[in-house]
Amino acid sequence: MNIQNSFEKIDVNYDYKCQIIIIGDSTVGKTSLLFQYNNQPNPLKQVATVGIDYFTRDVNIEGKLIRTKIWDTAGQERFRSITDNFFKNANGIILVFDLNCRETFHNLKTWIQTIKLKVPNHNIKKILIGNKSDLKREVSTEEGLEFSKNFMFDYFETSVKQNINIHESINHLITNVYHTGELEKNTSNLLKDKKDKKGGCCK
Repeated sequence: MNIQNSFEKIDVNYDYKCQIIIIGDSTVGKTSLLFQYNNQPNPLKQVATVGIDYFTRDVNIEGKLIRTKIWDTAGQERFRSITDNFFKNANGIILVFDLNCRETFHNLKTWIQTIKLKVPNHNIKKILIGNKSDLKREVSTEEGLEFSKNFMFDYFETSVKQNINIHESINHLITNVYHTGELEKNTSNLLKDKKDKKGGCCK
């Protein structure tokens, strides 16, 4: 198994931990989306993710700092057994297809079946992203909206090249996950607060 860490944050002063998994066929642009979301330059020659990689970013949602880890999965069939192991711990899911490739749109149903089989929480928050909106498309906005409505996803169209809707879509998901009240609190932060309260007064 190949697990790599990109842009890890080491500051402990955050409030909650959030884990998101991003899935979809190979070459739909999952890794490029995450590079853009992390405000990092995208590699000129993007190679397919082998196994699984993860990106970490601290996101301020309604005054709370949320340490968000996004697992970037390989879309190739031979790595499905690896990525399945990460579904059960996810707080949210990003499903991506390529607006210029109808085959990746058709394959969404297969990915949805995987979610149903592998995710214990059937009410998990999720978004559908139609990527590469700056190129000539094979899938219309209406088709994307209809599909997302049928399967209860929030829908966004993004462009890495033009930096359109990337932060908005992922932050939308993190906000929805935060509102579920199911995120793990940062216990080290809670212990620090208790020590500060005890030591702040003279006797």
